[in-house]
Amino acid sequence: MMRVLINNWWLLALRGVFALLFAILAFSLQTVMGMWLISAIALAGLVVFFGLLALSAGLCTIVAAIRCAGHNKSFLLLWDGIIICVAGAASILAPRLDLIWLVYGIAVWALVAGVLELLQAQKLRRHIPDEWFLALTGAGSLCLGAYLLISRPTEAILMLRWLGIYAGFSAITILGLAFRLHALRAAAHKLATHPASTTP
Repeated sequence: MMRVLINNWWLLALRGVFALLFAILAFSLQTVMGMWLISAIALAGLVVFFGLLALSAGLCTIVAAIRCAGHNKSFLLLWDGIIICVAGAASILAPRLDLIWLVYGIAVWALVAGVLELLQAQKLRRHIPDEWFLALTGAGSLCLGAYLLISRPTEAILMLRWLGIYAGFSAITILGLAFRLHALRAAAHKLATHPASTTP
């Protein structure tokens, strides 16, 4: 699986770009959230845009998992992609969902995704001992999910701010992982066959 992940680093990079686009949009929309009519339109559009980007990011992850088919532990990558796709599809199909239910849905998605990402990070560290980008992504997902479940924000602008922060953080860590994998292309065979001992 390690070799396939390295060869398909660009799929993870694409997922990071989608997250970065959402973060930029989320922060840019905060300036118009004070106007009621524009706020309602902007929030509805943002939910749909979030759904489209999540669906795209999930599909990239699923494609990476399929390309890992037959390799050990590729199912973690597959389930990660499926969870992201489900969150994206739910946002697109129910853009008028009450904010509180949207909060619960995103919280559950973030918690499940965080657990899967931490499990993937554990497997990845057997081949790249100093790799921590994916672990940071998982920790960020868990923190977002826990925050949303505990605080249950009822203001759209607060929800928007946290989603923007999370998307930006996720984009940085996923892009960091993708470019780290890209830099290891020359050592792909060694890393796949000699776990935890041949990090450049």
